[in-house]
Amino acid sequence: MRRYTAEPVTEVRAEHAEGPAWDARRDELLWVDQFAGLVHRGRLGSHGGLQVVRTYQVGSAVGAVVPIAEDKGWLVAAGAGFAYLSPEGGVTVLTEPEAAVRERNRMNDGKCDPHGRFYAGSMAWSKQPGAGSLYRYAANEGITTVLDDVTISNGLAWPRAGDRMYYIDTPTQRVDVFDLNDAGEPVTRRTAFTVDPAHGAPDGMSIDDEDCLWVALWGSGTLRRYAPSGETLAIVDVPGAPQVSSCAFAGTTLYVTTSQEDYPPALRLRHHGAGQIFAVGLPVGGPPAAPYRG
Repeated sequence: MRRYTAEPVTEVRAEHAEGPAWDARRDELLWVDQFAGLVHRGRLGSHGGLQVVRTYQVGSAVGAVVPIAEDKGWLVAAGAGFAYLSPEGGVTVLTEPEAAVRERNRMNDGKCDPHGRFYAGSMAWSKQPGAGSLYRYAANEGITTVLDDVTISNGLAWPRAGDRMYYIDTPTQRVDVFDLNDAGEPVTRRTAFTVDPAHGAPDGMSIDDEDCLWVALWGSGTLRRYAPSGETLAIVDVPGAPQVSSCAFAGTTLYVTTSQEDYPPALRLRHHGAGQIFAVGLPVGGPPAAPYRG
């Protein structure tokens, strides 16, 4: 089994960095500081670090950001639903499926599928079991509820063939897989594999060019590369940052987001890397973020 160590590439520490996505249109890493309602754009600097080129204030908690194919901005999963973020920083709400429970729930992790439709889930601030849902947004079909009875909707991934969708509802300790029909609709669900609680709680994930899954393991300071069968193939250590939240490929570089969520001052000092963005070079690469094609 191969083992790697990620290194920090930002100095600023987010409260809760999440939702990394490589925007191939601009050669930029996108990520959010969820509870602060911030979307960041970063570019690789001359010394290997990420330089923030712009930060947008969304005005509510934001769980995910995806590029738009036509290079006219981004879509975000934020507040009670989905919104458009313009390059100038304007935010336009598109749909709010969680409007009736906006005081209880917030949007969380999300990505676009190979058809360019934006999937994102919700969860209760209190992490109440079953209070969340998984939604899909596309301009030509509006909002679709894909799943309900979700607790902490997190990682999503699609293999190259586009015939399956992987999904994580964190408290289940599982990576589930859906078979997809010809229209890309999830039609069946089963357990792909279960994550040992001793290895951490499965959070965000990305898929590589060999259709293996890189899963951020909250609480462990690590990510693991899993074969579709669940066999562990590699481990990435993220020093000083136990709360590893998600990851995204930019070629053969894997970017990793981390969090200081619920840390008192003593833990913020002890876990010196918590809230930073990390990166690690790997012998296998992965695709950039699939853009929204509305």
